Amino acid sequence: MSASHAYVAVTNDLNQDQRMHRICNTIHRAGFQVTLIGRRKSNSDSLYDHSFAQHRLSMFFQSGVLFYLEYQIRLFFYLLFRSKPAIMYSVDLDTALPVMLASVLRGSKTIHDAHELFTEVPELLKSPFKRWIWQNIGKMTMKGFDYRITVNNSLAMILGDTYRCAFIPIRNLPIVKELSTVKLEFQRPYIWYQGVLNQGRGLEEMITAMTFLPNFDLRIAGEGDRSLTLRHLAEKSKAKDRIHFHGWMHPSDMHSWASNAWLGINLLDGSAGNYYYSLANRTFDYVQAELPALHMDFPEYRTVIEQYGVGELLTDLNSDCIVCTIQNLMADTFKYNQYRNACKKAKEELTWKYESEKIMDVLNTL
Repeated sequence: MSASHAYVAVTNDLNQDQRMHRICNTIHRAGFQVTLIGRRKSNSDSLYDHSFAQHRLSMFFQSGVLFYLEYQIRLFFYLLFRSKPAIMYSVDLDTALPVMLASVLRGSKTIHDAHELFTEVPELLKSPFKRWIWQNIGKMTMKGFDYRITVNNSLAMILGDTYRCAFIPIRNLPIVKELSTVKLEFQRPYIWYQGVLNQGRGLEEMITAMTFLPNFDLRIAGEGDRSLTLRHLAEKSKAKDRIHFHGWMHPSDMHSWASNAWLGINLLDGSAGNYYYSLANRTFDYVQAELPALHMDFPEYRTVIEQYGVGELLTDLNSDCIVCTIQNLMADTFKYNQYRNACKKAKEELTWKYESEKIMDVLNTL
């Protein structure tokens, strides 16, 4: 008898979603045929090879209200006519409604995975009506899922209080990686960022700070809504020759660049609850690269730094504070080496191996 199917839905183009790659591999190891569903963008690269199937929905609209409406409809009908849909897995509120409706009609078990406080993203805070719509979708669907998971303890508590149902925290820990032996050629030590280039990621402040950090380059891997804006800002900077945009990279290439960097950055605007209560993937990717990092002094990052000592906390998101913190760390070689050694130790513990057991527990009880 062929294995039952698990259908996992996201709204991105699949290649950069390392959390879902890990989760889909875990579901596959549990004996399911897995299909990860996303969307095709006009600039999407070919899909990376994985142990599970992948499917991109072709979209007429690429952004805005019409994109979300079109995606809901296309996802619903795609799920409605799949074979043996034992599990339907929704990622964030923008897939919750079609997954819930299709699962009711097909009799599938369901899991919802909240990667963020979706209704607290900066874009929705500026649009009360759109935010109200997503809030109501959450209220309509959350209790209907068999299990709900999220990425950290803070979100589990907040979402549990909001929707009056339990969320299981499963952190975004990476698969254990050996330190990259690839030696890259570069003129100066560099500060490294990997991830989406969206509003509130502190990249404008970091680019401004580079004028006052002449000993370093800044290297940015990723793309997003702010890609053009950030490139224009860098072009106007006195440090423009030391600011480099690499675009999206394969995860193994990002690991090589991170392993050769001097400092990682994870800077966020705390005025949005979505960022204030986050625990970004790159937090632990930097640890796997044995790279000390500068994080915001927000609850989840503070917990990581206090427990593992793998970097510095930034109290205010402004260029002066960034410059002062990095200059002080550059002058304190002993502290910097402590952070490096702490990363080497923490990387053995902060891996997907332990978090994947929580996914297996959920699958075993569905």
